[in-house]
Amino acid sequence: MPPRLLVVDDDAEIVKLIGISMRSRGFLVDGATTLTEAIAAIEATTYSVVLTDKNLKGATGLELIDALSLKAPTTAIVLMTAYPEGALGRLASLDGYVGKPFKSLDLVAQALQDAMERRQRTIERQKMAGKLGEVQTALSPSTVRR
Repeated sequence: MPPRLLVVDDDAEIVKLIGISMRSRGFLVDGATTLTEAIAAIEATTYSVVLTDKNLKGATGLELIDALSLKAPTTAIVLMTAYPEGALGRLASLDGYVGKPFKSLDLVAQALQDAMERRQRTIERQKMAGKLGEVQTALSPSTVRR
């Protein structure tokens, strides 16, 4: 199944441009131009990755990142920003970022792919940690009968 992408930017032309480009690369793409639209989309659809601008009219992409962390924890998140060094404060919730303006839409596509792979590895590590915890509990002296 192709990856599903939500592009969030208050500039509808950016959403359209990225959408066309990513569709040609095999993504299923939805777009949103407001935080409200983006949250409605993530509540209605499961996305592989969300690409959001840091600055939205009346809101920020950081608010969307917080909502995604709660509502869609398996969704990879990539932040678009003119100041990528400002993205570093949110690295715990981010899977990547791209500088704006884009040097190349190929770089955007690569950032999305890398983010999805990074998120998948994180999910797999969490599952393994959970299984390890179960094994440790099962083998702990208080649960082992003599």
